[in-house]
Amino acid sequence: MKRHFYILSLLLVLTGCESFLESEDYTKKNTGNFPRTVEDANQMVTGIYSTLSAAISNPQHTHFYAAELASDDRFGGGGENDKDMQGLDHLMNTKSSRFEPYWIARYQGIYRANTALFNFDQIEGWESEAQENQLKGEVYFLRALFYFELSQMFGEVPLVTGVEAQNLPKTPAEETYAQTAFDLQEAIRLMPATSYTNTVSGHATKWAAEALMARVFLFYTGYYSKTSLPVVGGGSIEKAQVIAWLDDCIANSGHDLVSDF
Repeated sequence: MKRHFYILSLLLVLTGCESFLESEDYTKKNTGNFPRTVEDANQMVTGIYSTLSAAISNPQHTHFYAAELASDDRFGGGGENDKDMQGLDHLMNTKSSRFEPYWIARYQGIYRANTALFNFDQIEGWESEAQENQLKGEVYFLRALFYFELSQMFGEVPLVTGVEAQNLPKTPAEETYAQTAFDLQEAIRLMPATSYTNTVSGHATKWAAEALMARVFLFYTGYYSKTSLPVVGGGSIEKAQVIAWLDDCIANSGHDLVSDF
């Protein structure tokens, strides 16, 4: 009889503690309570921006450094015994993990951007539709920037657009650039046409998205010998559209060239 009583008591405890365990966490952010507010949204987007500095934690092993060496802007640095920089200057591989910190930082940013886009619908309390669209457009811009740099550095890379943990192979370049073009198109569509004097320092703008779209178009069509830029979901971006975006940026952004360089 005692045995049956203990079993019954255990069953009551197990069935009764479910609601007790499902309590809200008041000390830590998790997927059950974050993001919910506009402040949460700003923190979420700031987390994406923070990966920009992580990507240059080792300045000589970055996209910027490699791009500078590949251009006419500078010669290879380092002394005669600096095999890393001499090798990079000649596009030689001297260390398989040379760009690992940069790679990790870029995919951290991509994951955070994916998470933000996945959770925007949960946020309440927007002051206006323009406020929501600005932040969402910034996320699309950052994800496009990250994939464009990765594609320039490594050619074909895994294309991750979800939040699930996956082990993905390399994606054909055409698909990655199609996603990049789609993201920039969304950024241009969403972000308000705010003049330079009213922008938030350090944040992406509609004008930055229009300018980056031109860079992506030039690189993709030039390097891969194409005439247009593919877009996820079908269709393509043609040269005339890119020129129209650049004209809009030049005429309305408030930016200008230095008068006497």
